[in-house]
Amino acid sequence: MKTLLRTSISLIVLTQMGACGAPDVRMFPLEDPVWIDPDESALEAPPKEYFSGFVWDAVDMTFFEPVSRYLSVDVPEHASNVNAFDEVPDSSWFTNRLSLFDMSIEEMRRGSCPDQPLDVSGPWTVTAAKPNGANPGFIIRDAEGRGWLLKMDGAGEGQRATTADVFGSRIYHAAGYWSPCNMVVFFDPAILEIGEGAETEDSVGNDIPMEQHHIQEVLDAAYVLENGLHRVSGSLFLPGRPLGPWTYQGRRRDDPNDVFRHEDRRELRGAGVLAAWLNHFDAREQNTLSIWAEEDGRGFVRHYYLDFGDCLGSQWALDGLSRRFGYSNYLDIAHVTADFLTFGALTRPWETVTISTVAPILGYFDAEHFEPENYHAGYPNPAFATMRDGDAAWMARIIARMDEAAVAAMLEEGYMSIRSEETELLRTLMARRQRVLETYLSVRSPLTDFEVQPDGTTLCFQDLATQTGVTRASELHYESRGWFGEWESPQWSRYDNPHGPVDPNRVCVSLTGPDGERPDATGADDSPSRYTVIDLHLVPEAGMDDAIPPARLHLYDLGEQGFRLVGIERPEDARSPADR
Repeated sequence: MKTLLRTSISLIVLTQMGACGAPDVRMFPLEDPVWIDPDESALEAPPKEYFSGFVWDAVDMTFFEPVSRYLSVDVPEHASNVNAFDEVPDSSWFTNRLSLFDMSIEEMRRGSCPDQPLDVSGPWTVTAAKPNGANPGFIIRDAEGRGWLLKMDGAGEGQRATTADVFGSRIYHAAGYWSPCNMVVFFDPAILEIGEGAETEDSVGNDIPMEQHHIQEVLDAAYVLENGLHRVSGSLFLPGRPLGPWTYQGRRRDDPNDVFRHEDRRELRGAGVLAAWLNHFDAREQNTLSIWAEEDGRGFVRHYYLDFGDCLGSQWALDGLSRRFGYSNYLDIAHVTADFLTFGALTRPWETVTISTVAPILGYFDAEHFEPENYHAGYPNPAFATMRDGDAAWMARIIARMDEAAVAAMLEEGYMSIRSEETELLRTLMARRQRVLETYLSVRSPLTDFEVQPDGTTLCFQDLATQTGVTRASELHYESRGWFGEWESPQWSRYDNPHGPVDPNRVCVSLTGPDGERPDATGADDSPSRYTVIDLHLVPEAGMDDAIPPARLHLYDLGEQGFRLVGIERPEDARSPADR
């Protein structure tokens, strides 16, 4: 991590608000931003259960939804649920963790799991089984009566699927999403016993009574150690009553708390960047779950991500399809049309990808061909399709906080037994992470964690681009321009000669002139004459033409109390706020 030095930026103000007739230029009121969405308010009754059919959803998302979106005239440019600090409030969809706070390695390693893990001494009572599909499994009750879904790796993929399921749950949890407790478990099949009334599915999906051979069919898909223990992914049942999946578009009409269209929620849009990093191509609504949760005497709907077993290089029976994961939809109309019009002359990235020789279980999961901005899920995802640069940059700032030590710790929970495979997977993940940061930390300001210090006139922040190596501290400087009361004639200030080291994760700038002077603001605390706007730029030595767009800070100058930060914008360019 690059060492950042304390800087002091002098903001010299050339104009002040006139006493009479001047325009009111305030964009943000003198109040704290919203940090808690009231969407966990008590509901009178649970919404109805929703069923999502895979075939219909695939057809709808591939054909009908894109056409509907194209014909729509009211799709907003910006996410609807962003607060005054350009962040997402806590809600039934998302909780600020790494986005705002420091998480210890152990917290990220543990994810959403309780202190008491699944006891492998048993007995485990099998209540249902799913012998079919890519990742067979069954449902058990442990000795404490807790429900768990156990999933096997499947044939031919080694330990990848269970590792991905556990690692993905940790990554999504650290990022701020609601995800289940998934953990790798090693057990002796002798602890299994069939529960009374247990059922399974036959080859066509009909429920039939479970027998011992059905359990064996599932166990045959597990990774078995030399000592005879079976390796599975155990997922703890979520607290509450399942209501079926949630959708990536529209709103739930029978949930009064669901007020934002799902495709306009920043956390669902930004999840496309997280999916790209892990190649979570199976990010569809069937792998989500709405839960009727009851807390503190109130009931409400909470929204979870499920099933991350496709991440990190899933391989299907059709090689021609497996190599396209992340690069193209299962049926990609745009790619098919382009290939038809060019007679197949275009070279596609999936045509040149190869399976890793170091870790074949990772399939085509690599960093060399990875282009985050061109990522494709299995079939179109409406929230990913409406993602804007601001949403992608928001997720990139979260991913930037997951350094190699944190990623390695979460990956260790996948218990890959072959060290060379784990090392190669970590290398690939970190290389893909760097591609994500290089792509999105430059489209919006990477400056974050702004805080006015107790002296009231010093502002400190983090520069994630420099910390993560996207930019080099020796090849950049900071510039600012500020406005008090009016938008006319701002003065640029530049600092080139740092003097004195501070916390390597923080940069600090002065909100006053070199001798502490600033214009005399008059009137009430929320008077327009006290309103201040400051643009902070990260500028490479090549000059302002190559500068990253600024962080635009909105403050009130409260005199002896100092400055108070009330709003943060990350515009797409450096145009004056008067032109917004």
